[in-house]
Amino acid sequence: MTKLLLIRIIPFIGAALSLIMAIVFALLVSKKSRGSGKMAEISHAIFIGSKAYFMQQLKVIVIFFFVITALLGVMVYFGFLYIESIPAFATGMIFSLLIGYLGLWISTTSNSRVTHAAREKGLGEAMNVAFTAASSSGMMLGTVALLHTALWFNILYWWYGRGGLDQIADMQRIVTILITFTIGTSFAAFFMRTGGGIFTKAADMGADYVGKVESGLKEDDPRNPATIADNVGDNVGDVGGMKADALESWVGAIIAAQFLGFVAFKGLPVMLNSLLLPMVIAAAGALASIIAILIMKLVIARYKANATVSMLTGTTLSGLLITVVIIMALAFFIIRYVIGASYNFLYYCCLGGLAAGFLIGLFTLLYTDARYRPTRSISESAKSGPATLVVNGLAYGMESTILPALTVIAVMLFSFYISGGSTNFQVGLYGVAIAAVAMLSTSAFVITIDVYGPIADNAGGIAEMSEQPAGVRKITDKLDAVGNTTAAIGKGLLIGSAAITALALGQAYFSKIELLTSAVILDFIKDPKILVGLFIGIILPFMFTSMLIKAVGNAANKVVVEARKQIKGILAGKSQGDPKTFISIVTRSAQRGIILPGILVFTIPVVTGILLGPGGVVALIVGTLLSGFAQGIYMANAGGALDNAKKKIEEEGKSGTPEHAASVVGDTVGDPLKDTAGPSMNILIKLISVVAIETAVLVADLSGKLFHF
Repeated sequence: MTKLLLIRIIPFIGAALSLIMAIVFALLVSKKSRGSGKMAEISHAIFIGSKAYFMQQLKVIVIFFFVITALLGVMVYFGFLYIESIPAFATGMIFSLLIGYLGLWISTTSNSRVTHAAREKGLGEAMNVAFTAASSSGMMLGTVALLHTALWFNILYWWYGRGGLDQIADMQRIVTILITFTIGTSFAAFFMRTGGGIFTKAADMGADYVGKVESGLKEDDPRNPATIADNVGDNVGDVGGMKADALESWVGAIIAAQFLGFVAFKGLPVMLNSLLLPMVIAAAGALASIIAILIMKLVIARYKANATVSMLTGTTLSGLLITVVIIMALAFFIIRYVIGASYNFLYYCCLGGLAAGFLIGLFTLLYTDARYRPTRSISESAKSGPATLVVNGLAYGMESTILPALTVIAVMLFSFYISGGSTNFQVGLYGVAIAAVAMLSTSAFVITIDVYGPIADNAGGIAEMSEQPAGVRKITDKLDAVGNTTAAIGKGLLIGSAAITALALGQAYFSKIELLTSAVILDFIKDPKILVGLFIGIILPFMFTSMLIKAVGNAANKVVVEARKQIKGILAGKSQGDPKTFISIVTRSAQRGIILPGILVFTIPVVTGILLGPGGVVALIVGTLLSGFAQGIYMANAGGALDNAKKKIEEEGKSGTPEHAASVVGDTVGDPLKDTAGPSMNILIKLISVVAIETAVLVADLSGKLFHF
C-alpha cells in the first residue's frame, strides 16, 4: 500500500470507528428501561410530534430543492457550473437531513430512559444514560462528516485523476464541485436550524408564559397541554437542527481548506497532500472524541446523588480539554506524515485553532454559568422587575462578544503570519483555514455535550408530566442546568469557527474570481459599489434576525391564545388538553417563517454580484461575517444567561414569586435569541460565501456585461 493511498483511507477508518461507537452507544441505551407506561407514552408522543414536524419541513425543503436544482441545471447548460455539482448538492442536502433525523430518533427514544434511571438509580445513572445517548449522536456526526467528504473527494479524484494529463485543471474541478456539496449541507441546515428554532421557541415561550406566569403552574405541568409541543421543539431545533448545523460547519471548514490548499500549492508536489490534510485532521478529531467520551463515562459512573451542577459542568469541560489535548498530540505526527516536516508551521495553526475553540468555550461558560458574575447579576436584578433583568441580560450579552472576537482575531493573525502570510499570502490563508479545521475537529465531542442538554430537558418534562416524585425532577433539573451551559459552549464554538471558515471561504471566492478575471481591487474610496456591498453585508444579519424573531413572536402569540383557552377549560374541569393543536400551530408558523429567508439567502449574493460586481460580493461577504459573528455571540450568550438566571432563582426555591415571574419574562425574551436567531448566524455567514463561490463564473460574466471592471 502506497503512502498516498493510506492517507486517503484514514478518513474512512475514522468514519468506520465513529459508526461502530455510535451503534454501540445506541445499543447500550436501548437496553435501558423506558419506564412506566405513562413515561413511555409521553416519550412516544414527543417522537411522533418531532417526526411529524420533520416530515412537514421536508416537504418545504423538497420544493426548494427542485427549484435550486433547476437553476443549477441552467447554470450547467450555459457552462457556469460542472454537471457533477448537481449530485454533489443533492447528496449534501440528503446527508444533512439524515444526520438531523437520526439525532431526533436517538433523543426521542432515550428521554424517558433518563427519567426512569433518575427515579430508580439516581443522578449518576441518569447522566450516564443521557450522555451515552448523546454520544451516539456525536459519533454519527463524525461518521457522516468524514464519510461524505472522503467519499466525494476520492470518487472525483479517481474519475478525473486517472488520466493525469492536467492535474491542476483536475484539482480545480474537484474543489469547485466540493463547494457545491457544502451548499447542499448548508441549505438543509439553514432550514432545519431556523425552522426548528422558530418551532421550539414559539412553543417554549407560549407554554412558559401562560403556564408559569399567568396560571402559576410548574414547568411541564401535565395540565399545560403546550408542554408536549415545547418538548418536541427541544428535539427539532436543538437536536436535529443543531446536528445539521454542526455538519455544515465541519464540512464547510474542510472544503474551504481544500480549496485554499489548491490555490496555495497549485503545481507543487504537495498540492494533493494539502487537500488530504484537512480530512485526516478531522479523522483525528473523531478518534480523540471517542477516547474522551469513554473517559467521561468512567467518571460519570462514580457520581453520587450529592453531585453539584458545578461538578457536572466541570466534568464536561474536562472532556472537551481531553479531546483538545489528544488532537494536539495527533496533529503533530499527522502534519509531518501527510505534508512533510518542512510544513511544521501548520501544526502551530492547529494549536492556535484548538486553543481558540477551548477559550471560546470558557468565555461562554463565564457569561452563561450561574456561578459567575454576569448570570448572578442578572438573577439579582429580578428583584427590580423584568425590565431591569432583561436590560442586564442584553448588556452582558453584548459584552460577551469582546473576548471571543479578540480570540478569533488573534488566531487569524497568528495562523496567517506563522504560515508565512507576509511573504506568501495564499499559504497564510491556508494556515488560517487549517486553524478552523482544527477548531472544528472537536465537533463530535462538542455535539455530544450539546445534544445531551435537550435529552435531559425532555427527561425533566416527562418526569413532571408523568407525575413522578419531586426528587426525580430535582435530578433532571441538575442535568438540564448543565445542558444549558454545554449547549451555549457548542453555539459559541460553531459561531467562532464560522467566522474563521467564512474568512477562508471569502478568500476562496476572491481567488476564484482572480482565476476568471483580472484582480479585483477593493478600493473603498475609488469604488463606491464596494462600500455599498459592505453595507448590505452588515445589514443582512439584522434583516434575518428581524424576520426570524418576528416569526417566533407571531407563532408564540398564537400559542399563548390557544394555551389560555385550553388551560382555562382544564383548570375548570370542563375539558382536556389537545397537544396536537399546538404542534400544528407552531409547525405551520415555522414553515411560513423560513420561506422568505430561504429565498433571500440564495438570491442576495447573486443579485449583489450582478449589480455591484465581484468586488461588491467580497465586501458583502466581509460585512456579513463581521456583523453576523458579533450578533451570533451576543444573542447566544444573552439568551443562555437569561435562561440560567431563571434556573438559579428556581433552584433557590423562589418559584411563584415576583422575582421568578420576572425571570420567566427574561427567559422568554432570551429564548428566540439563543435558539433561533443566534444559531442561524453561523449558517448565514457561510452560506452567503459558498453561494457566492458557486455563482462566481455567472457573476463575473454578467457583471462584466453591465459594468466594465
